[in-house]
Amino acid sequence: MTSREDALAERRRRLLDGATAHGRRAVVIYSAAAHSLLAHDGVWWASGFKPMGECALGLAPDGSFELWVSPPWDLARAQEAVGERAIAVTDVFATAEAWRDTHDVALGDVLVCGTDRIPRRRYPSAVAALGGYDATGDRLLLETSRRRDAYELTHAREAARLAESGFARLVDAIRPGQAEFEVVATLDGFLRELGSQDNFVLVSASQRNRSVHPPTERTVERGDVLLAEISPSVEGVFTQICRSVTIGGTSTTVADDYALLDAAFEAGRRACEPGAPVRDAALAMDEVLSDAGFAQYCRPPFMRARGHGLGLGSVLPGDVTVASPELFAQGDYFVLHPNQYLPGSGYLLCGEPVVVEAGGAQPLTSRRGELASVGT
Repeated sequence: MTSREDALAERRRRLLDGATAHGRRAVVIYSAAAHSLLAHDGVWWASGFKPMGECALGLAPDGSFELWVSPPWDLARAQEAVGERAIAVTDVFATAEAWRDTHDVALGDVLVCGTDRIPRRRYPSAVAALGGYDATGDRLLLETSRRRDAYELTHAREAARLAESGFARLVDAIRPGQAEFEVVATLDGFLRELGSQDNFVLVSASQRNRSVHPPTERTVERGDVLLAEISPSVEGVFTQICRSVTIGGTSTTVADDYALLDAAFEAGRRACEPGAPVRDAALAMDEVLSDAGFAQYCRPPFMRARGHGLGLGSVLPGDVTVASPELFAQGDYFVLHPNQYLPGSGYLLCGEPVVVEAGGAQPLTSRRGELASVGT
């Protein structure tokens, strides 16, 4: 496998090459340290350091870089990631201005990435230090990091393995009478023991789910369908699997509806071809459900999207919806799911993390999820 250092150096080189192609000599990446499953972080992607506060990375024309870290007490952790190139600062933009002078970089020569993360109150400081900026840098960062390297995909596969192990643990542990929050606590602890550094977990249960939502004090009962979105992360790379579990036996209606969603998943998977419109995958899934008589349920509020981006540097191709303007690219990494409400069963979950290849998206899980049942 490519070493961590080589992978990060190649990321920075590609980003600087992209900036040069746009007529810029240097790059500054900004991070507000607002991390989530659906939010990318360019500083983390380019340096291997997870910011805890406002942070920025300056990439000079000669390829050298500095990591400007705040709060200052976090310097030691940053130096573990990048060594002496990490510098404790009180104002990343004032530091960026001095850095420009050191490298003889004019205001118009800097491509700024992460402008969508800069708080409004910080705009004047950012403009003074880096000049006017637009969305060019943001899009370049998304497109550059969209090309997943082997280092990131290794973490994605490991996260998928943890998610599958977590679901197996959930199925083994869940029994009628447990509160939803107890199920999540068990699952979160288990995933962290396996090595997940962060978990986004939704677990909810009902006799007829209207959606999946954060856990409550409600107890799981016989006749419920339990829904689980399990999203662990490894080195900042999240994954997600979507699973449904019947408690105390599976009705024919639930089994049939789940099989329909599984067929929709397969139709969508085949549509995820490099160069194909993202909307085609959503339409392919909608068609399966529409042919079964559920066209009116293939829109909000019965569903939100047929998938969404994952990843540390880029969340492209973004939401898989009929309104998406994006095209799939070779190597795109995201979760594909036909999750939605159906009138017979209520809301059901069914989905896998996938990578786009010729012939359709390929799941990173060891096997496709199936409708599980416990407590029989």
